[in-house]
Amino acid sequence: MTRQFDVFARLVATRSIAECAQALAIAPAAVLEAMSGLEDLIGCQIFAIEGGAVELTPSGRKIVGALNEMTLDGHVQWAGELAEPAAEAVSPALVQVPRELEVETVAFEPVEEEAPVTPKHFRPYQREEEEPLLLTEPAPPEEDIATPAAAVSPSPARDAVQVITLASNPAIFSHFQEALLAFEEASPDIGIDLMLENIDEDQAARLFLQEKADIAYYYALAEGHHFPSRYAWSERISLFVRADHPLADEEALGAREIAALPYAALERRNLSRTLTEGALAASGLDMPEAELETDDLYRIMNHLKQSDACFAAFGSMARDFGRMAGIGRLAYASGLPQIQVRQAIRPALANDPAIMALAEFLFR
Repeated sequence: MTRQFDVFARLVATRSIAECAQALAIAPAAVLEAMSGLEDLIGCQIFAIEGGAVELTPSGRKIVGALNEMTLDGHVQWAGELAEPAAEAVSPALVQVPRELEVETVAFEPVEEEAPVTPKHFRPYQREEEEPLLLTEPAPPEEDIATPAAAVSPSPARDAVQVITLASNPAIFSHFQEALLAFEEASPDIGIDLMLENIDEDQAARLFLQEKADIAYYYALAEGHHFPSRYAWSERISLFVRADHPLADEEALGAREIAALPYAALERRNLSRTLTEGALAASGLDMPEAELETDDLYRIMNHLKQSDACFAAFGSMARDFGRMAGIGRLAYASGLPQIQVRQAIRPALANDPAIMALAEFLFR
């Protein structure tokens, strides 16, 4: 949340994704992700994007106005639509966030791109020193899987009778964040540790075998074979091109027409790309070799606007692209497939009352 408000404040001041990313020492893609997360949390669109320029929507202007009224120091004003940008008015050290939003006033410090994402209401998950799970990581040696992981220590700030570790893809977590907060408040004897990783079914199985996770949420094409899981919801894939692309107005395109287009894609090791291309192939659409491979969404957006290339995405990434001015969608005659979100419980804990209670609470 603090990082989202850092991005929010800097975007209001600069009205530029690139300048915001440079000021906070993060990638433009991280700016887009923080914007999307904050908008999902608040429940309305705050920004409108035209190229690299960012403008406040009517809802965004109301939020800035409310922040101005609630600012504790009367001379501090937010920049943007309601005030002329001024260096002293938006100095990182002076920008304050209303107490009602429970976010501490902070200076803009560089944020490491790989820093864990942990809501302040939960204790951070303390992992032992190890290499991060890679999306294309080969299966670990057998002795590594058989060796139990070090026990997770509950936070000293709270004595929980039982601590449950929940592993989730970060893009999925926002869907049940409020339910998780409600469960923790209603169950003071149960603590919740979060492990936010880009996991798939294979990596969830590894975490279960190493006893590092009790419940897992992950993207998948279908139910796997490692352990029982259940379908939670689906997120449809979208194919994006520039708005004035010759095929953007076609009502139904065949697989050959789409596959003949230049293709921009995420890095090969990115789980989202693996799932997207797998789902498209299963529907009869095999994407060609990518002419651009990057996890920088801002770079992909600019590439689409300057070429005939298409880009496939789902989930929060698709929502980001869908709200960008100058970006359109392609209609696939066979219908674009969906990516499943699945929930799984570590098999050894399938009869644990607290585990089952949390799983059911999040699932409803």
